[in-house]
Amino acid sequence: MDGDPAVESQLDNFSLILPLPYRIAFILVLGVWAWGFNLHYLHLLKIDVPSLIKYSPRSPSSSLPQYQRTYALASTITIPFIFSLLFFWILTRAQPSAVLAWDFIPQSYLFLLFLLFLIPYKRLSPNGRFRFLTTLKRISIGGIAEAQDGKFGDILLADVLTSYAKVLGDLFVSLCMFLSSGKSSTDKPDRGCGGQYIVPIIISIPSLIRLRQCLIEYMRVRRNPSQHSGWGGQHLANALKYSSAFPVIILSALQRGYDPNKIGLSETGIFRLW
Repeated sequence: MDGDPAVESQLDNFSLILPLPYRIAFILVLGVWAWGFNLHYLHLLKIDVPSLIKYSPRSPSSSLPQYQRTYALASTITIPFIFSLLFFWILTRAQPSAVLAWDFIPQSYLFLLFLLFLIPYKRLSPNGRFRFLTTLKRISIGGIAEAQDGKFGDILLADVLTSYAKVLGDLFVSLCMFLSSGKSSTDKPDRGCGGQYIVPIIISIPSLIRLRQCLIEYMRVRRNPSQHSGWGGQHLANALKYSSAFPVIILSALQRGYDPNKIGLSETGIFRLW
């Protein structure tokens, strides 16, 4: 792979400086900072977010507000990100062959990022990370808590996942390319890695989660109607909104892997439907 002009020419200047694994890491780190900024701003407005999501973030002996703990976590994952990126730049010097060869450096940071969310280290908001993982586990199968158990938090996290749908797809692409023989995760992204439809399926999962949550809420309203809940039409409208993502994802996948022998539509016809 090193020194192959056909491969190296695929890397633009931006990819030489910030290849796919680092772009993924940057967006993930930025998301933690954004959550901290939101908590801080709402704290200044006297809005108690932990109460809204039914979360007890602090032990009685702790006086730190939740946004400061979030800032601490964000700082902890930002520092190794900066060191990893600087080390990568020093080694590669924006040379295509070196960028392709040293792909394990950004992948190592993604692995470290994953570990930091799992390690039960007390100074890194362990309660918050545990709550995040348990909520993620519940909503990953489309579940949603009752209102008194933190339904708002479940909806909030599911909505965040829909915003990060493409990032999740790119995360799989990066890992797939890293583990594939003859490929590099810092190369031009191969979104057909692992099969034509794997990435579209991953991208569609967050919308599928929200769709199922909306349908669950609708069924709850129908079982226990009240004057304030109405007949549940708003939940069906939300379900329709999230289901509208699937045709776009499917048509995009057909466009990317267009094969006239397998698809009964012309490429122009698919584009017009899209």
